[in-house]
Amino acid sequence: MQQKWIQPDIFRVLTSAMTMLALLLLTACSGLGSSTSSTVPTTGGKNPASIHVGFITETTSEDFALEMAAGAQYAANQYHVSAQIVAPPTINHQAAIGLFDGLTKTARDGIAVETLAPNLFTLPEANAVSGGIPVIAVDTVPLAGSRITTYIGNDNFSAGETLADAAINHIPTNARGNMLIGVDTPGVPVLDNRAQGIKQEFQRLRANLQVVGPFNSQQVTALNLVSWKNIIKNHSNIVACLGVGDPDNSSLAQIKQDDHGAYISGAFDLDPTALQAIVNGTNFGLVDPEHFLKGYVAMRLLIEHALSGKTIPQGWWNTGHLLVTQSNVQQIITRQQSLANKGQFYQPIAEKEFANPASYIKPVNQAK
Repeated sequence: MQQKWIQPDIFRVLTSAMTMLALLLLTACSGLGSSTSSTVPTTGGKNPASIHVGFITETTSEDFALEMAAGAQYAANQYHVSAQIVAPPTINHQAAIGLFDGLTKTARDGIAVETLAPNLFTLPEANAVSGGIPVIAVDTVPLAGSRITTYIGNDNFSAGETLADAAINHIPTNARGNMLIGVDTPGVPVLDNRAQGIKQEFQRLRANLQVVGPFNSQQVTALNLVSWKNIIKNHSNIVACLGVGDPDNSSLAQIKQDDHGAYISGAFDLDPTALQAIVNGTNFGLVDPEHFLKGYVAMRLLIEHALSGKTIPQGWWNTGHLLVTQSNVQQIITRQQSLANKGQFYQPIAEKEFANPASYIKPVNQAK
């Protein structure tokens, strides 16, 4: 199998003959020590070498999951802890559950979970918690039956509003026409909340525009491109096209360039194509859900708990989001060039949040 080495300094892809999966396995003590920061407080207690924590993400092929994995790795490096960070090579929920089950045997000091199918993880997560393993949900709100009490994620409704507000700034107040919204994985609350934030903000501030959707723009990149082509072809007088997922950025940029579209376009996440589309003016911007920070916070909470018994706070820890436009895209491109650059950018933000977690935490049932 040909491997896709997106970040070769971070990831090593392994093959299991039993599962025929590629695993993403990061070891905190494997040559990335120079990218860590000395600002993290020293914790007493156990020897870091004796700590075994894990992180299961959705896939090794999408930017959002890679960013969370990188944040988790950075935290593990700082504490000199061995972290097992695993994911299927493509989105495969049953394969991911198998990887999670494996972590329950090898990462008993704590596991962070990022999944787009929380319903399928509910029972395995509940079993892990019952077995004494701390489990933290990341990016997708856990279901009640999972027994998970800590969730690290954005206010996605607010993030959708942020993208809508930025788009509205580019649209004349007297404009008429259609505004299209795409959701690449309908039914996932994180993405649906983003779409609702976009929709309601346009209805509030640009009632003269016709909001179309949200429609299913498809998770698989090739299908996403076809879906957007079809919906754009079937609508006239398009004013804006906004997506809420990782593949939407590149699809919208390609279609707009090919068709010389006059509408504005933007979406979420940090695919390199998406950043370049902002540089060249094809897309007006994107919202960065700051997945790196989510992965970092979740892993640091698990590690500090394992090392010194520090309590893992219960509730929804909202790590925030960032609007990326031409005004700051070069800074973000530089940030994305290395794990060290990302750590340097996020460390002050993380320290501010860890200094006063209560300011960022609400009940899990308020997450959106």
